[in-house]
Amino acid sequence: MTLILALETSADVCAVALVGDGEVLGTREVAMSRGHAELLVPMVKELAETVGVALTALDLIGVTRGPGSFTGVRTGIAAARGFAIASGAPAIGVSSLEAVARCVVSRAPEPCPVLCVMDTRRADFFAQTFDHAGAAIGAPEVMKADDLFLLIGSMQPVLAGNAVSRLLQSYDGDPDLLRRDPGAGNPDPVDVAAIARTIFERQGVAPDTLSPLYLRAPEAKLPANGGRLKR
Repeated sequence: MTLILALETSADVCAVALVGDGEVLGTREVAMSRGHAELLVPMVKELAETVGVALTALDLIGVTRGPGSFTGVRTGIAAARGFAIASGAPAIGVSSLEAVARCVVSRAPEPCPVLCVMDTRRADFFAQTFDHAGAAIGAPEVMKADDLFLLIGSMQPVLAGNAVSRLLQSYDGDPDLLRRDPGAGNPDPVDVAAIARTIFERQGVAPDTLSPLYLRAPEAKLPANGGRLKR
């Protein structure tokens, strides 16, 4: 059996899944904006015990690498590396935007482009467009609402992601242009597992596969005095 562990900590959720030969063995999810580091590993261990698999038997690990929460992304990648060392399994980083897009296209009633909009916890948005098969059309970007509204008008995509509701609060365009997937908010670890498997089968483990996808510089900055304590 091909056993995949998938981790999602890039959004306001801590979620994990174990997938064996394409079958979902079990999932766990807790809504949270902070505290992923304390909860993630115990959650994985509890799930593995419940479904009766050994984490040393993992064949592949998938983890969202952003864009999203700086702390959450670092926590997920660090945990994926740890489980990879313990099991000897390769670890693959997956875009959180791509994971949301996959959720949409897998159940869309008709072919259509997808615009994924994820929360930056600022006034702007993480965004990326995908075609009807889930392949990226453009690169992931940090975008303002007005620019996203132009995309909506030109592409008429299905909107998905955890920041769609906030985006539409200021939308004053034609409501007939709006198509929204009500179920695709945060990345689903089951989709993360599927994408990780596809990436691994196509290209193996690339050198930058676990590089965080931040899209903006960290907010934390070194103090002017080099971090020395004042006397």
